[in-house]
Order: sequence, then C-alpha cells, then structure tokens
Amino acid sequence: MHQPVSTPQSLLIERYELAEKAGREGLWDWDLRTDTLYMSPRFRELVGLSPSATGHQPPDDWLDRVHPEDLEWLYACFEGQMGGMTLPFHIEHRVRRGEAEWRWLICRGVAVNGSDGEPERMVGSISDITERKLAEQSLRQSEERYALAAAASNDGLYDWDLRSNTIYYAPRWKSLLGFAEEEIGSSPEDWLRRVHRDDLIWLQATLDAQTDAQTGAGGKPFQIEYRMADARGAWRWMLCRGLAVLDAFGCPVRIVGSQADITDRKLAEQSLRQSEERYALAAHGANDGLWDWQIASGEAYFSPRWREMLGCRPDADGEASGGNPLDFWFRRVVPDDLPALKAAIDLHLAGQGEHLEQECRMIHADGSELWVVIRGLAVRDESGRPFRFAGSMTNITTRKRAELQLQHDALYDGLTGLANRTLLLDRVGQALDRRHRSGGKEFALLLIDLDRFKQINESLGTGSGDLVLTSTAVRLARFRRIGDTLGRLSADEFCLLLDEAGDPTTALATAQAMLQVLAKPFQIVDREVVLTASIGIASSATGYDNPADMLRDAGLAMVRAKAEGRNRAEVSDARLREHVMARIRIETALRRAVEREQLRLYYQPIVFLDNRGIAGFEALMRWEHPDHGLVSPDEFIPIAEECGLIGSLGNWALTAAARQLARWHRQFPEHRHLFVGVNVSTQQFRDDDLLDRVRRCLSDSGVSPTTLRLELTESTFMQDPERAEEVMRAIRALGVRLAIDDFGTGYSSLSYLQRFPADTLKIDRGFVQALANRKEDAAIVRVITTLAAVLGLEVCAEGIETENEAAFLQTLGCRYGQGYLFGKPISPEQVPALLSRTSADQRRS
Repeated sequence: MHQPVSTPQSLLIERYELAEKAGREGLWDWDLRTDTLYMSPRFRELVGLSPSATGHQPPDDWLDRVHPEDLEWLYACFEGQMGGMTLPFHIEHRVRRGEAEWRWLICRGVAVNGSDGEPERMVGSISDITERKLAEQSLRQSEERYALAAAASNDGLYDWDLRSNTIYYAPRWKSLLGFAEEEIGSSPEDWLRRVHRDDLIWLQATLDAQTDAQTGAGGKPFQIEYRMADARGAWRWMLCRGLAVLDAFGCPVRIVGSQADITDRKLAEQSLRQSEERYALAAHGANDGLWDWQIASGEAYFSPRWREMLGCRPDADGEASGGNPLDFWFRRVVPDDLPALKAAIDLHLAGQGEHLEQECRMIHADGSELWVVIRGLAVRDESGRPFRFAGSMTNITTRKRAELQLQHDALYDGLTGLANRTLLLDRVGQALDRRHRSGGKEFALLLIDLDRFKQINESLGTGSGDLVLTSTAVRLARFRRIGDTLGRLSADEFCLLLDEAGDPTTALATAQAMLQVLAKPFQIVDREVVLTASIGIASSATGYDNPADMLRDAGLAMVRAKAEGRNRAEVSDARLREHVMARIRIETALRRAVEREQLRLYYQPIVFLDNRGIAGFEALMRWEHPDHGLVSPDEFIPIAEECGLIGSLGNWALTAAARQLARWHRQFPEHRHLFVGVNVSTQQFRDDDLLDRVRRCLSDSGVSPTTLRLELTESTFMQDPERAEEVMRAIRALGVRLAIDDFGTGYSSLSYLQRFPADTLKIDRGFVQALANRKEDAAIVRVITTLAAVLGLEVCAEGIETENEAAFLQTLGCRYGQGYLFGKPISPEQVPALLSRTSADQRRS
C-alpha cells in the first residue's frame, strides 16, 4: 500500500502545527503573491475563528477583526516589512471576540524575500497578552516589583540560584560575620555549616518549604531567627528574610533576601525578661537598632547597634543632656524629613495610630545619608497617657535606592536623562485633564526628529551617535521653561511639551528657533558634524482626549516636514491626518496592485515631424484600480518613490515594454525599426543590477538593442557623475539608446553632454507649450536644437498640441514629436490598429 506523498506545502503546514504544539503561540504565513494567509489552529482560536478550518484563507478573516484604532498601525508594520525593513516587527493590537469582547494580542512578523530580492511572504506569530495588559493597567507589575525590592532589603543581601545550587553573598553579608571577601565562596555550605545545630533544623525546614512547589509557600516572604558562628567563633543572632522567585510554571528558581545582625536585640530581650512588658516591646520593635524612651523620667536608651548604624561612638553623650531627650536622635535626622517624623511621633503619642512607623533619612557620622524606618509603640497608663515609648530603627537604604532607581528607570531615558515616552505621555495626559476639568490654557506638543541621523551611526559609530544625542538634549533644554517637559522618545526623536502655548504661532516660533540652534555644527571628537531636524507640531486647541492621539498627529506633521524637504516645522491639522492616512491606504493598495497585476503600460506615439509616421512609443505606467478605475501616475508614482517600490515597478516596466515591442515587430515586419522608450527612475539607476537587467531584458524579449531607448532625467545621473558615466557607457555598448528626458529643466550643461553618451534630447513640454507666448522659451528651444546638431544628437519635443508648434519645431531641426496632437497614450490592444493605419497610409503614398 502506497504511503501518501507529502507536498512541500503540507510539510510546511505540518511543521507549523508541530511548532505550535510546542508553544502557546498561534502561527501565520501570508503568501504575498496569492494574497492568502495560512492560519494555524491556535491562531484561529486566538482571533475568534473556528480552529477546525484548514488551508489558506483571505487575510481579511483576521484583519476584519482587528480594532479600528489599531488596524492602520498594523498595516504600517506590514508595509515597513515589504519596504525593506530588515528587523522583525512586533505590535500589540486588539481583536474582537464575540459581540463586545476585545482581547489583546502581540503580533510578531518578518518578511521573507524571494530569489529576486523582493518580499514574497510574511511569517510570524501571535499570542494572547490580555492578562498582562490588564495587569499593567492596574499597576500590579509595579507593586510586585516594589514588593520584591522591599523583601530583599536590609543589611546583608543574598541570592540563591536553586538550579545551579550556588549563592551570591553580598559583601555586607560577609562583613556582618567578620569574614573577608575571599573567605566566603558561593556554596550553600558556607552558610549552613556555620548555623547553630539547634537552629539548623528550623532554618532547613523553612528553606525546604520555599523550594517545594507542592507546599504553596514559594513566592511568599518568610523570616526566621537563628544563631551563626562569626569569624571569631562567637555566636551571633541573625534575622533572615527571604522570598522564593517562581518561574512561569510556578516552580521556585531562586531565593533572594537579606540577613541582619539582631544580636543587640536578642541580648536586650534576654536582659528584659524580668519585665514581660519590655520584652514584648523589644519583640514588637523589629530588627536592628533599639531605642527606649522613659517619658516620665526623661531617660533614653539607644542600643550599640543603633549607634553603629549612624557611626556614633559607644560613649557618645546627649541621651540625658536636658530638655527633650530625643534631641540626640533628632539632630541626626535630615532637616527636610524631621517635621514629618516629629508629626508622626506626636500623632502616635496623642493616641492616633496603633503604632509608629515612619521612613526618613538620617546623617551618618561620615556625612553620608542613609534611609531608615522608625518603628515604635507607646505604653500607656490606665488613663491612656503614654509613659514609655520604645521601638527599633532599621536600615532600608538598599531597598530605597532600588525603589528610586526603578522609578527613575521607568520614567527617564538612560542616555540623556530626559523624560521617556511613558512620562511624557503622562504629562500630556495631565495637561489634557487640566484643560478639560478647569479650562486650563492651551498647550502644544513639538516632535523633533533628527534628519539623517542613521548616517552618523553608520559612518562614525554608535559612540559618536550617542554624543550627538546628548549634545542635542543639551541644546533643546534651552527651550524648556518652567512647566514644560522635554523628553526623548526613540533613537533620534525628541519631544517638547510646551505648556501654556495658546497661540500656535508661539509653538511655531519656538520650533524655528530650535531649527537654527540644531543646525549649528556639533564638535564630535576631531570633526564637525552638521545635522538638521524636522519638527511636527500638534496643538491642544484641536481637541484631544487621548495623549497618544496628540503625539500621533505631531508625528504626522513631522513626516510632512521631512517630505517637504527637511529642516522645517509643520503644524498638524485634520487635513494632514486624513492626507497621511490616505497615503498609507494608497501605498498598501499599490503593493497589492503589484502582486495582483493591476499595473499596465500605456503607449504614447512618437512621430517623425517631417512625414508624421510612427517612429516609436513612450511606455507610460497606469494603475487600473478595481474600485477607482484608472489612477493617474501623478498620484501613485511619488508614493512608489517614497516607499521604495519605484525600482521594482521600473524593472517590471522595462521587461513588459520590451516583450510588447517584440510582439509588434513580429506582427508588423514593416515596422521593425519601431522603438520604445522606457523611463528609468533614480532608484533604479542606482541599482548595481541595472546593467544585468538590461542584458536579460534583451535576451528574453529578442528585440534589437537599437529599438530599446532608456529615458533618464538630468538629476538621475548628476548625483554621482563618475558612476553614471560608467553605467551609461556600458548600456550604450550593448546597443541600447539613451535619451535625456525633460532637457532644459536641470543642469543643461555642454560639458556633461559631451561627457555622457546620450543619443537623444527630449525638450520639456513646458518650453514647447510656451512657444507662442514667451520669446525666451523659443530662444531656449532654438539653442537646444542647435546644440544637439553640433553634438550629433537627435531631438524629440514633448507636449506638442498645435500644428504651429509642430511646424516651428520642424524648422529648427527637431526630428521627433510627441504630444496630444499626434495621439494620447493608448492601451497595447489599440496600438495594432494605429500601426495598421500607418502602414496603409505609407502604401498609398
């Protein structure tokens, strides 16, 4: 019995499904040639489709379910991949599940190029992140982070990696026991073998409970007291706190925590056993340094550990120096924190609050600051009046620094120290709230993007790029007023929230001043670097509810500033937003048009002016849109140039025009000298593969090289004259003819006409159409034709619409003419009829 033969497609799908079973993500594979999308069963389940369906489906099954606010940005990611972006994208978006439920997904993907170097597929995955998004919204992540920092606080930190069974002991952990750095390794035995044997069983049981996933103790903080031998062999009482860190499956992978020396407290407890009350107070006042204030007698006690924490001498006086006995303590509190501490003490003594717990900063004897938490409990008489106040002081400097660092890292850019996107959007949101709630003044958002910053990183290195960014931050900081927020959003994007900028002209004036400052040279090591910037401005007067929308519009205005030539500022408005979105839609549709073969070539006749016979055609691209009909090239060619499609469109046009010309030559042998002109874009001309493409085009089509004419504009080959001359001579050596299009509008230099191997000059239609009204244009045309005659070049005039224009150009020696007088661009199906009529006219004559 024969086994079924697996096709490459079925093997690919089988691999996808096996990979999916090994993970939690849904897989997708978009065939860009057929515009069909393979969706794995898990993918279909995540987007709310039936998992049982198989095979390739239209991508609309997915995209129709994407939230409208996320759809266009998802399209933008797709287009970035199809436009040549090398890095994979990842984007978070919502999909509809049921009638009203929205689920958050994260979509990752990357384009896969075919043999021709163009994208033919996009592949990727999605996973459900709804729970994570909800957690972010409720700030649970931040709370857990702070809880972990708090649990791993105090003096001697440790980090036990359960997988490798090694422990990191912080230097403070070792110094608590009097050991030098090298005397303690990374083994758990370095800890456990020093624990008193009567206490070891309880410590081991506590640790075992943390590492046993079945007990449920993992992930919950613990603390235990025990004795350890120090470097001198003496027993020290230690308080160990810790927390098991769990992996995604709930299994413990680490135990992190701290160890504090509580010998002072334990000795105090032992000496206070005669008084159950004092023992209870010492037990309640947790941890390091103990204090005890006898309010009635005015005496105060501070334990040796309390003094050690602050670097005080054991015999320091001041406890009973008269007046308030706590002055010895209060003199060491940072002045800014002292009022809050005194207020907390007074409130507790007045009966408000079950106990005292206050964080503050204190000054060490060496002048440094440390964070402590003060805990205490007042003992009251039968009438409720306090007569005694005792408690503890714990060093929490490590935890506070960790918290402050986490807060800083979460809100500020690490390179420039400016606000990051999170903080900036929060400030914009606050400004919008003030405006909506209390009628606050209008404000503006300025998005500053450095022009061509990528070239700095590529040519000088990322170190120089970082210097440019930090210098830019310094320059922009000059424009930050009180109430403004300056931030860095991405690699080369900065943003200024300009508070109280009611008049858009104020923001525009600030932007213009920024452009002047940023245009000044940067001194980077031993060279000067000159950069410009493009700035987009969004005003709150437009009426925003969401800070992200305001930032989006500022970004759209910035994109327009770049499109208008860079080093300028543009103000956003509703028309701009619609214009940009329309361009995105056109770009998306244009890419699909290439895949679905909606582009066609139309051909405009080029005639001999002396007898009006057909000499050839110029191939002109048209887009036959299924909904909007024939789209003008003025609408889509600029977009194709911006998004990088113009090169592939030009290569397609070259091949299609040559094949069509070959068919006409076979059909009309009498027109075997008929030529076709094909426009070559700047991007196409820069392609190192252009010469090989022309060779393949001639070989595949079989047309005579002399009947193929490549039309170049002056600006195309003047950007790199040396390389341009080399490429043009190589193409000319194949026998292919070269025409300079729109001659007279660019450089029009005699020196480059002698240098570059052109065959034909095409006079721009602007000069031709002005012949009747502007004598200077007639003079220019006369000079062009004379120059061409001297250099042995042929001349073709474009845009001829009247007989007078044709007659005048003929008298000047212009050989070819092109324009509506001789015919509009026509489809390839209409050309045979035109050639037949021409052949018949020639036979009659």
